[in-house]
Amino acid sequence: MSVSDVLTPNSLAGLTISSVKESPDTLNMLVYGESGAGKTVLGGSADDVPEMRSVLVIDVEGGTFSLRKYHPDVHVVRVKTWTELQELYNVLYSGEHPYRTVVLDSITEIQKFSMVQIMIDLVKAEPARDPDIPSIREWGKNIEQMRRIIRAFRDLPINTIFTALMKEEKDNKTGTVTRKPMLSGKLASEVAAFLDIVTYLYVKSIEKDGKIERARLLLTGATDTTIAKDRSGSLPLTLVEPTMKEIYAYAVAGKVAE
Repeated sequence: MSVSDVLTPNSLAGLTISSVKESPDTLNMLVYGESGAGKTVLGGSADDVPEMRSVLVIDVEGGTFSLRKYHPDVHVVRVKTWTELQELYNVLYSGEHPYRTVVLDSITEIQKFSMVQIMIDLVKAEPARDPDIPSIREWGKNIEQMRRIIRAFRDLPINTIFTALMKEEKDNKTGTVTRKPMLSGKLASEVAAFLDIVTYLYVKSIEKDGKIERARLLLTGATDTTIAKDRSGSLPLTLVEPTMKEIYAYAVAGKVAE
């Protein structure tokens, strides 16, 4: 095989070559934090960004009540099983829909759906098995399913925002406590490698105009105790009362952090 057989101006070994400048202006990101921190509202605020509208929230947790007040035009679909999530993905993959942004709320609950389905299938094949006690084999399958579903939604040609609860893990040797997404096994640390932006959303008391107020803060870069990342390299380390409009302006539109 000659070089001319595998290399053309637009392909290499049969694979399409494109300039990075031709990449679509879409976001894929994870927002994790404690319950009530405002993850769902932040994801729903994508509806305020013309380039990200229309927005579909895949409600797994049953916690979209807050969207009624802040982002009433967001569309919501309630998913209750792993099979329903797979079927919904197939429709989104087909491109036959009006949405430019999908919010998966949350992958913490989605992992539970995956395990439930795994145990249902297992008990059908092995009726003697206890459906509430997965083995190492089932946990391994569960984690692999989650890797595939996160990558699949990430690779859709639209904006994808994942949410997750937060958990703290203590290193028994050093005593260091690390905040990370509430996912089982290695996935809690691995998920950051799958996505371009991983953020930690939390509530803190701050001083404003001489008064102490409670504010939502978004950490966009890793610290010694918190998993986070920003492949765009454009986001400020911390955003106060963050919105997707602000995040999009920095990460996609090229706004320069002050």
